[in-house]
Amino acid sequence: MIAGKTMLALVAAGWLAEALASTHADIDAGVAAYTAGDSDAALERYTAAEADLGERPEIHFNKGLALLAKGDKEGARKAFEHGTESEVSAVHASAEYELGNIELDAEAFDPAIERYIKCLKLQPEHANAKWNLELALLKKQQKEDEEKKKQEEEKKKQDEENKDEKDEDKKDEEKKDEEKPDEEKKDEPDEEKKDEEKKDEPKPDEGKKDEPKPEEQKPDEKNEQQQPQPQPQPLDKADLDKALEQLDEEDLFQLGRPQGRQVPVEKDW
Repeated sequence: MIAGKTMLALVAAGWLAEALASTHADIDAGVAAYTAGDSDAALERYTAAEADLGERPEIHFNKGLALLAKGDKEGARKAFEHGTESEVSAVHASAEYELGNIELDAEAFDPAIERYIKCLKLQPEHANAKWNLELALLKKQQKEDEEKKKQEEEKKKQDEENKDEKDEDKKDEEKKDEEKPDEEKKDEPDEEKKDEEKKDEPKPDEGKKDEPKPEEQKPDEKNEQQQPQPQPQPLDKADLDKALEQLDEEDLFQLGRPQGRQVPVEKDW
């Protein structure tokens, strides 16, 4: 770690020397403090250099390294963003690389990949940027696979829960049917019984087949049915005597003898 910090400090000092065309006492003191692990002292020196030289992207980059060493990632992010404004390609590329590392630590793989690519466009030989780019791509793929697997498992779990709920509902319905009182089951009409009852029911036209139609009745039958039969009337005694006298007058054999000329017998039997 110390060797890495020393290399960064030397590189940062070289950038500043290139950008300023000369060294600066506060910059050199800040680089030395950072290399020794005293980030607070390094920041004080860099701030003093800014008071003398004004804000410069190269100084912001050095402050970003010190802030990152202190664990202040948001402060470091802002400082590196200013570092990308440097006209020195090495400073700009290194600022992009450090921003990529911050995104990679946060598992923001797409922004990290974008920063590493920008770094490599500025410095194609940046070995660390190449390595971290491949690492970011790998981690991104792993994360996508894990999310896809998790979604499939959740979907499968949800489908199983829905299936279990349907099975439970079905069991409850079957249980309710089994718990019905026998009386209710008896009152429920049997399908076969329904069919038999329907068969036994007379059809609307069947009951009328044997009934005589009004137009088929004979006229005499109608009159006989409609006209009342005469009833015998009692005879008066006077009328009865008169009728007998009339019959006696008309009788040819009064007193047992025939009236008129006697006809001779033609043949003796």
